[in-house]
Amino acid sequence: MPTKFKYPLFFVCAIIFFFSAAYLDLALRARSAYLEGEKYLAWAKEPALKKDFFEKTFSARIKALENGKTERRAGGNGFEDKKNLLLAEKNFKMGESSAKYAYIWYRTASTDFSPPVTRWTGLARQKAPAALALWKAELALERTRFDDNMLGVARPEPAAYR
Repeated sequence: MPTKFKYPLFFVCAIIFFFSAAYLDLALRARSAYLEGEKYLAWAKEPALKKDFFEKTFSARIKALENGKTERRAGGNGFEDKKNLLLAEKNFKMGESSAKYAYIWYRTASTDFSPPVTRWTGLARQKAPAALALWKAELALERTRFDDNMLGVARPEPAAYR
């Protein structure tokens, strides 16, 4: 191959590779964020799923702690402290709003990982308003005062999507 075509061809191939890699990376990140939003939305609609998930997760971690699979540096007190920390973490995660996290993950997928507009960013844009409405209803039931600025709704959308 002549030298005068070798370097431009390499340059064009490198550009195609880097843009393809960036597109693939953003598409996979958007998919991951969308699927997290789906998980939290399912938990918001059926709290029993969330409870079962955390019961299984934390019971396995507590059993591993009891079996000595995790580090035990300080005798009995260290074990009880670690167990209490795990239970506190479980209670904290159980008390968190699933609708809030669903909205945040959908918003992340639709704004932070686009452009390029992919299947996942489009789906996230469609489902974000429903998750936001669910979160607002949840806050209203708790009699929590809020406005859109507090919920991150007033975050400006990129000019390319207006």
